[in-house]
Amino acid sequence: MANITSTETANAIATIVAAEALGYLKANTVLARLVARDWDNEVAVYGQTVDINIRGSLSANDKTENSTITLQTPSTIKKSVTLNKHKEVSFLLEDFARVLSRPNLLAGYMEDGIKVIGEQIDSDLSALYSGFSQTVDATTGLGEDDFRNSRRLLNSAKAPLGDRYAVLHEDAEYEMLSIERIVNRDYAESLGSSVAADSYSGRFAGFQMFLDQKIAVASSECKNLFFHKNAMVLATRPMPQDGNGAGVVQTAMAEDGVGLRVTMSYDHDYLGWKVTVDVLYGVAELRDDHGVVVSTTEI
Repeated sequence: MANITSTETANAIATIVAAEALGYLKANTVLARLVARDWDNEVAVYGQTVDINIRGSLSANDKTENSTITLQTPSTIKKSVTLNKHKEVSFLLEDFARVLSRPNLLAGYMEDGIKVIGEQIDSDLSALYSGFSQTVDATTGLGEDDFRNSRRLLNSAKAPLGDRYAVLHEDAEYEMLSIERIVNRDYAESLGSSVAADSYSGRFAGFQMFLDQKIAVASSECKNLFFHKNAMVLATRPMPQDGNGAGVVQTAMAEDGVGLRVTMSYDHDYLGWKVTVDVLYGVAELRDDHGVVVSTTEI
């Protein structure tokens, strides 16, 4: 005789939703955390600029007996960052979908929206490569000499020795991992335990190395960035939270230290929650000689 199987009872079996929901696969992004940043709680309007002053140079003068001191008037250079990037991610989750889902989809999608905007900021910072005049051609393969040459250029510009970073495309990172002095335990340990630890955490030739999957690619060349943090700036201003009490709920959240606004309201027409995540920001090159573009070949 035939057994009663799941085929016959399919309409009576309730769907079991997993306790965990897979979220958005965020790219590995780091630039927003490494560059110079300017944040102010004052509300900005579209197109407003943020002026950043770069102090002029001082010099040491001889002081002889019975002579006056030499007063200096260093010229201050002003760099302007235009807050011209207003990015948003919006979605609506109907009640019906929320009821059928066990995981908290509303909170999950809000988190995903914040990640998407974080990726966009990193992409905009990466695109600043086109303005830097110092370049190193490593299209035949990233090697030790490319690190040394980049270090030389920053040293020549008197860039501070701390806060130097090498932010690599995934293909450049692949080539970096073939450099003997970076991966060879015997060499690293011969320099001392602390150096070995730094080496394995991604430090070489004075650069802290990071993978960033949003590094720009142009004509099959990866535009890796070797720089001091003052080479670039990210300026952000939180948007106003005036909607509270007017039918919406607004709050500020953070992603990689960047403030974003989350706006939520209940949509009666669709019987669901409508959510928007947005941010106002601008990016700019600060010191041209504090950055080096190292070009490698995309695999």
